[in-house]
Amino acid sequence: MHKIATEADVASALAEPLAVVYKHSPICPTSGIAYEEIRSLRRLQQDVPVYLIDVIQARPLSRYIAERVGVVHASPQAIILRAGVPAWHGSHFDLRADIIAERLESLKGRLPMLESPP
Repeated sequence: MHKIATEADVASALAEPLAVVYKHSPICPTSGIAYEEIRSLRRLQQDVPVYLIDVIQARPLSRYIAERVGVVHASPQAIILRAGVPAWHGSHFDLRADIIAERLESLKGRLPMLESPP
């Protein structure tokens, strides 16, 4: 997982063709459960980067993400970004590895193809 600690890290996540941003609270039991689901997701979807933000340690950045992508903050929360635009988001017990992996697979099929050089 890529840790989000600066606005530049947020910019990196937004620049990916497809990425997951996971908002985690280390003091919340529900976040602990969701974190394990995100870890499972990484085993299912190794080619999609996952960005982690600690909402306690980096509260202003968490708010910044909410403002940039237009998704109201929740914790735990996962946001699938497709070229910087939210394609799916969920929170709390909606964060299941199988559901997120299925959504990512669906979105992979819709990514624009890069033109091959002549």
